[in-house]
Amino acid sequence: MGNDVDLRKLRYFLAVADEGNFTRAAASLHIAQPVLSRQIQSLERELGGPLLIRHPRRLELTPAGRRLLTDGRRLLASAARLADDVRGLATGLHSLTVGHHRAVPIRQAVLAFQRAHPGVEVTVVPLDHDSEIRAVLRGAVDVAVVCLPLPPEGVATTVLRREPTMVALSTAHELARRQVVTLADLAPFERARFHDAGPGGRPLRDADDRLDLLASSSAVHLAPALVARRYQHPDIRFIPVSDAPPTPVLAVWDGARDPRLVADFTSAALDVYDAMDGNAQPAGPVPGAGGGAPGGGGGRHPVARLSEADGILGA
Repeated sequence: MGNDVDLRKLRYFLAVADEGNFTRAAASLHIAQPVLSRQIQSLERELGGPLLIRHPRRLELTPAGRRLLTDGRRLLASAARLADDVRGLATGLHSLTVGHHRAVPIRQAVLAFQRAHPGVEVTVVPLDHDSEIRAVLRGAVDVAVVCLPLPPEGVATTVLRREPTMVALSTAHELARRQVVTLADLAPFERARFHDAGPGGRPLRDADDRLDLLASSSAVHLAPALVARRYQHPDIRFIPVSDAPPTPVLAVWDGARDPRLVADFTSAALDVYDAMDGNAQPAGPVPGAGGGAPGGGGGRHPVARLSEADGILGA
């Protein structure tokens, strides 16, 4: 057994641990599943023992695997910082990778950041709703702009904007003719379940598929107003929910990483979102949930606790 840890294999292991499934991990890494399996087996041989217990329908981390998961994240983040620093010294350039959900507009924020930092190479990566936070924790993106009803665990956040909350429902639904509804109006109806509605009980990720499912049911789905602007469907209505807390648009990053460029990007994004038209509410400090802004001591803003199952529409 050697003393070196292959960072590529470590990244593969983190993907498997995060996804809990070799097939999904291979898809997220854009490699074949047999290749991924061989790389994990090779890593286990190099480290002298099993990292995963392979059950028929799930994976379980061994004690060694749990330790590698925790320390491996820090190691990859440190390696990414080192590569960025050395690249910046060698070329005079630095890089920033920005992830975002497809429904969240970030083009103007990226352009504003690039005007202030012409020497920084910016890469924009669209993210699935289910993978946004994992991408941040794995170091696949430096910062992600997302819209979530619950504050994510294990990351630092700041609120860029607050979106009015709407309900998506079928045009055949008994509430479809209403101009506005309340949470009490929605209480009798089942919430749409996308996380196990796909073939074989897998998550339903595509936005059109989710809307088709919603259009053919009596279920309802809470979503921020930006989703209504981004996604249209002839058999779906979006109706304002008058007493639902607004849903924040968040900048999310790994607080363990160097926040300098993240802080500058977040500042540019705040300026852009503050200037946007529409009914969104400005970001502002509200006492509540811990966390902080990059490079500063502000608190994380609390997020509307609508439901654990309420995810933003989209893939």
